[in-house]
Amino acid sequence: MNCLDSSYLIDYLEGDDGAQAWLNAHEDTPISASTISLYETYRGVLWAVSSMTMDEVFEMFDWATVMPFDETAAREAAQIQRELQEDETPVKTPDVMIAAIARSVGGTVVTRDRDFDHIRNLPVENY
Repeated sequence: MNCLDSSYLIDYLEGDDGAQAWLNAHEDTPISASTISLYETYRGVLWAVSSMTMDEVFEMFDWATVMPFDETAAREAAQIQRELQEDETPVKTPDVMIAAIARSVGGTVVTRDRDFDHIRNLPVENY
C-alpha cells in the first residue's frame, strides 16, 4: 500500500505536475493517507491564504483510504523513535508517526521529504 505524506497531499492540492504524474502511474494500486498527513494538510490549508475548506480538502482525497494512528502504529512509532535515537538522527514526531502507520501495514511512504530516508525498514518513494 502506498501511504501519502502531507508533502504529497499539499503538492497535489497545488496542482504539482510530479504529484499528478505519480498518481496517474499508480492508479491501480491501493493508496492511503494517514490521519497525521491529513492533519498536516488541513493545518496548511488553514494557515495559507486559501479559499478551500477542510471538507473540500477531504473530498479531494476521497480516492485514498484513511489510515488511523492506532495502537499498532503507536508501538511502531516508539520502536522507530528508539532506532532514530540509536542512530542519533532527529526526525520530527509527525513524520515518525506517519512512518509508523506505513511500516505497521507494510506500506511505502510517498513523499518529497528526505527525513523518511533515515527510518529503517521503511520503503520510500519520491515523486
